Amino acid sequence: MIKIIKILASKSFGVFIICLLFLTNSFPQHQSKSLLFRTETKVLHSNIIGEDFEIYISFPVDYFQNDTTFYPVLYCTDGNYSFNLVSNIVNILSFPRKEIQQILVVGIGYKIKGLEDWGVDRHRDLTPSSVPEADKQLEDFLSRLSGRKDIVSKSGGASKFLDFIRDELIPYIESNYRVKQNDRTLGGYSHGGLFTLFAMFSSPQTFQRYYAGSPSIWWDNKVLFKYEKEYADTHKDLPAVLFMSIGSLEDMASIAYMYEMAGRLQSRNYPKLKLETHIFEGETHSSCIAGGISRALKIIYK
Repeated sequence: MIKIIKILASKSFGVFIICLLFLTNSFPQHQSKSLLFRTETKVLHSNIIGEDFEIYISFPVDYFQNDTTFYPVLYCTDGNYSFNLVSNIVNILSFPRKEIQQILVVGIGYKIKGLEDWGVDRHRDLTPSSVPEADKQLEDFLSRLSGRKDIVSKSGGASKFLDFIRDELIPYIESNYRVKQNDRTLGGYSHGGLFTLFAMFSSPQTFQRYYAGSPSIWWDNKVLFKYEKEYADTHKDLPAVLFMSIGSLEDMASIAYMYEMAGRLQSRNYPKLKLETHIFEGETHSSCIAGGISRALKIIYK
């Protein structure tokens, strides 16, 4: 059986490349920033990673009408790309119909010159293991696309990225904003979904709710299952609310891996685990992003 680490043959990695190509060609390399209502951007330096991060924050509709209410907080990966979409969907669902509770949204983004930098940074931070073949392919692709010769891609930085979120970002947010310390959600899509599941197994006390959209469970020959087993071998419970989704038009291996992960988790009989999955019929890896976020919010906050 051909190992999944042979990225050149990976349909899922091909989807990522196509999406990145679309994004890079569709937006100018230098843009003025446009913020939504009740949002702000902060720059936070990470001593753990040794870089500055752009942190995007969206406030609940009544956040500034009182100074006593504390809110659940949603941390989302790929903030440069996902923050506006996530925060808009949160606003639509939480006001005025109140289909979900009001949430403070934190988008974790990068200080980038172009979207090729975003591709390199997310590849580093959202993958739990090093895959040199994938690194080389991404370097070559982004170099050809951008004309830059200085692109260096290294995967396997998820552990450090999780340390940054847990030990630097969360304390910053909880020291400066009125958020509940016992009601944190982590959400991500594709590689972000891979990271979300990695974080759940590696630091289960950090978050209480999780959304893994079209997670890249195929990464490094399904290395995520190793983390799942290590967790199961040392724990009798997993107190978490988890929602996973995928499009029916994504490759069959990715769909099978999501169901395999769900089956593994269900077989552990964790008393406090609440798990739901969903397949979006007729949707691709790209077209079910918005629907996945909307469904996830309604599931994990119900």
